[in-house]
Amino acid sequence: MRILICHNYYKNRGGEDEVFDYEKELLKQNGYEVIEYSKRSRDINSIYKNLGILINSFFSVKTYREINKIIKDKKPDIAHIHNIFPIISPSIFIVLKRNNIPIVQTIHNYRFYCSNGLSMKGGEICNRCENLSFKSIFNICNKDKKLYDLLLSLIIYFMRKFKVSDKINYFIAPSMFIKNKLVKCGIDKNKVILKRNSIRANRESIGTEKLNSKYFTYIGRISEEKGIIGLIKAFKEIKDIELKVIGGGPLKRPIEEFIKKEKISNIKMIGFIVGEKKSTIISNSIANIIPSVCYENCPLVLIECLKEGVPVVANNIGALSEYIKDGYNGYIYDFNDLNSLEEIILRLYNMGDVELCKLRDNCKNSFYTIFDERENFMVIDDLYKLLWKKYAEERND
Repeated sequence: MRILICHNYYKNRGGEDEVFDYEKELLKQNGYEVIEYSKRSRDINSIYKNLGILINSFFSVKTYREINKIIKDKKPDIAHIHNIFPIISPSIFIVLKRNNIPIVQTIHNYRFYCSNGLSMKGGEICNRCENLSFKSIFNICNKDKKLYDLLLSLIIYFMRKFKVSDKINYFIAPSMFIKNKLVKCGIDKNKVILKRNSIRANRESIGTEKLNSKYFTYIGRISEEKGIIGLIKAFKEIKDIELKVIGGGPLKRPIEEFIKKEKISNIKMIGFIVGEKKSTIISNSIANIIPSVCYENCPLVLIECLKEGVPVVANNIGALSEYIKDGYNGYIYDFNDLNSLEEIILRLYNMGDVELCKLRDNCKNSFYTIFDERENFMVIDDLYKLLWKKYAEERND
């Protein structure tokens, strides 16, 4: 079976890009013929290219022609789309439908109704655009990119107004939370398939041995929506417990300056790291903290931590509580309640070896129960076979 996979890579590589690359290789390893169509936002490196993207964001003639050629030359059986903004554009849905190619769309964020994809405005949760309204176009979220935000809001409005979703056969949602959001926005619940993100792991390589180190980690984008500011404040008060911050982002330098100014010695800014070094820091930590103040969906860092047998402490918002059972494989604290967060940190720090090892073993079990690679792949595999059979019968007719 030939699968056309489509994705617009972000300027700064993130979880969506990781999931796309991972699933691409997974399909190949399981015998699928993969046809990749991708664009990269980092290629938009001049004012002229920016202007061109703005003009083509509604309907990219280039995308239409390129996809049309791929269909004629390579004859894909199914198209699986991830991100279409800003270069690919909604024109991809038109050309695929006109050629009778079934479409699967993975939903990674909230951009189906929200221009910034976070359901946030001014640092707070915003759900104003869930209901289809022309007024929502002017609910500008990105103050630094007002024109782009307005344009994207227009595109999203017209996609919903003219029911572009009807051209999509199935949506893949990595969490029940985002599935419910899609249904609330008018998507038929029978068209939304639940499939968790997953990563490769060797079951025998994961241990839950006694820890020799005593620190916590934060791993991810260092930005406002990730709740990093509140986390820094919490560890500033705790003082004697170390936090290792891994990642980069717009708040990295301001936080480094704040740490230096306040002479905070228990917070270490590691920077962006990958591979074995990252895995070692994760696996040797007491727990990883996800303090996001936005609606998290199915973050890879959570999956990575459970794979390593590391408990996760998470803010009670979005889909995080779907994966973390309080006291079993981590702890959930009240939304943005720093006192509650500090209590959990102290509880874990003072936890006995036997209890902590049990917690770590539960994390490993959670990983194989919720994020098992084979089971999650079978969801895609079954969906592809269902669509292939249906459309093969229609083509024969």
